[in-house]
Amino acid sequence: MVRTARRPPSGPAVSPSRRRRRAVLALLAAGAVLPAACGGAREAVTTTTMSSSTTTSVGVPAARPLAVEGPGRYDGEVVSGGLLRRFVLVVPESAPRPAPLVIVFHGFMGSPRDVEELSGMTSLAEQEAFVVVYPEGSGLPRSWRSDPRRGDLDVVFIRDLVTLLGRAVGIDPRRVYAAGMSNGGGMAARLACDASDLIAAVGTVAAAYPTGVCPPGRPVPVAAFHGTDDPIVPYQGWGLLLPAVEEWLGGWAGRNGCRAGPVAESVAVDVTRSAWGDCPASADVVLYAVEGGRHGWPGSGRDTGWGASTDSVDASVMLWEFFTAHPLP
Repeated sequence: MVRTARRPPSGPAVSPSRRRRRAVLALLAAGAVLPAACGGAREAVTTTTMSSSTTTSVGVPAARPLAVEGPGRYDGEVVSGGLLRRFVLVVPESAPRPAPLVIVFHGFMGSPRDVEELSGMTSLAEQEAFVVVYPEGSGLPRSWRSDPRRGDLDVVFIRDLVTLLGRAVGIDPRRVYAAGMSNGGGMAARLACDASDLIAAVGTVAAAYPTGVCPPGRPVPVAAFHGTDDPIVPYQGWGLLLPAVEEWLGGWAGRNGCRAGPVAESVAVDVTRSAWGDCPASADVVLYAVEGGRHGWPGSGRDTGWGASTDSVDASVMLWEFFTAHPLP
């Protein structure tokens, strides 16, 4: 798992215009309420939520039936909350029945295929025998409503999606996990708050965490990766908009009732693991801080356009190890 570290080069001085651009991107990554500033297209539906089994809004096309006839890759649809929502489903030949499920959320302006390539979760799913689904955000540009002030449409979508996959594939209800990058990491974190009955554990990468009230129904295990030099979602936070990473994880450890930590140890030349322990229901909280890491996915070997993270650890492998140790109690 541990490979030779690759340190990103130092960047040039940042101009005021680029600072403003980064500030806007941070707002968007956080799922902030910015309909006018973003210039995003309005969705022609109300924010009233409804399950996929109810009558849809006028003008919303019916979803194509999902017929999973065996191992393979499926482009799926489901009507949820009055919207036609899309996803990419991968069912490996190795997956048992019922199977563990990992939901992987793309970042702001991203797509299911973007995060699939970045995370490498599809090949890992084949090796480790779990089903993986890559849901697609909504709006123009595509994003996730990680900010609770934007309503519950995405939370309802994920509940409807898991219900659909349970029928079509056969999913182990005790082993449903959520992971994501940037705005998608914020969405995974929101599910820990608002869907703790559904999601067994959460893994985040360079996440823009939601702020505000978080009322989980039970302690939820959380593992996070974040670069200390992330220019989009700063490690030290961004005023009232984005919490500092360590502060957010510490707050979650408090909600979980963890009585020990954080205890720090080096796991690679540029990665420090901080763990909060002695948590009720084994709801551990772990942070992997990548020294000098930028806005990327550790182990991907790719530069997202905002600098690379590190290749000295593999976030996907480590998240799966964390997930397997934390099924629903």
